[in-house]
Amino acid sequence: MQFITPLDVYILSVVALIQLGAWFSYLGMRAIFVNTAAVLAYHFSRAKRRLSEQNLSETFGNQLTKDQLRTIVKSSFYQFWLEAFSVASPSFPEAGDGHVEIHGLEHLRQAIDNGKGAILWESSQFGRRSLMKQILHRNGFRIRQVYGENHAGGFYRPCPASWVRRHMIKRFFDNCERQYVAEILNLPLWAPLPVIRVLLERLKENRIICVAGDSTLGWNFVHKHFLGGDRAFSTGMVSLSRITGAPILPIFCVQKKKDRIAMIVEPPIRPDSNMDRDRASEACITRYVDLLESYIKKYPGQYYHWHRLAAPAVSGQDSVTQDPPVRAPVETPDWSEVR
Repeated sequence: MQFITPLDVYILSVVALIQLGAWFSYLGMRAIFVNTAAVLAYHFSRAKRRLSEQNLSETFGNQLTKDQLRTIVKSSFYQFWLEAFSVASPSFPEAGDGHVEIHGLEHLRQAIDNGKGAILWESSQFGRRSLMKQILHRNGFRIRQVYGENHAGGFYRPCPASWVRRHMIKRFFDNCERQYVAEILNLPLWAPLPVIRVLLERLKENRIICVAGDSTLGWNFVHKHFLGGDRAFSTGMVSLSRITGAPILPIFCVQKKKDRIAMIVEPPIRPDSNMDRDRASEACITRYVDLLESYIKKYPGQYYHWHRLAAPAVSGQDSVTQDPPVRAPVETPDWSEVR
């Protein structure tokens, strides 16, 4: 195992800034750090910037002007760094009374009342994830966050992980989140049985587990058309829902205006018991992908993965059902959230 890598040095410098931003948040330092990091990243990441603009243009069918493309990409950089700095701040002025709209919380309450737990499907690359968990915490919900074993906030990289990544970087991000989540499950997602055992136990205890619905970690996948390309989505949580009866609740947290936040818990997604396992999984994934894509197209500046969209599908068909692709209609972006 390596002791440290060049990427670790970079992330450690970011960690230091995040900690400073948390300590001096009352002086507005967090906003200064976020803006500075976003501006520097935008100007120095030429390849990422160009790929983002290219993928945006293809996704929206060349409907956006150059100025609009540039504005969205700048916002995407800003939102990534805002999310990075948000992880260490358990209380935000923008999350205060009168600034947050909460929709669909009854879906989560109903799931807990039914006694079978709940599976929250967040996106790992869209919206205000940390703020979402802080809002849930303030409303009395104690969630169990599921991560891959070697995660490091939004700076996840595949194995192998260095000693510094495992014992310093990951520990920092875990300690930050423990301020507003009940438990962090750093699980070896390449080893199915231990993971299933832990998650089954939590759902049996009527707990809420939160996992990225667009994560690339898992064991079985369905390939779906997503933002003009082909991407694999893990079916593991669908199988878990089928076994336990716990509903899957897609959850999103978006910045609607400069001073307005909206957290939305969508209606439950449940595997159809009348379908076989593969078709039921594919149907659930399709519902989630369509929903996620609709949010991203409405708030494109809050998606920070435009530079890493998958290549266009060669076959022109989704896996499992082999239905011909139907391109979702392009929604009008909400420009009020673009900074």
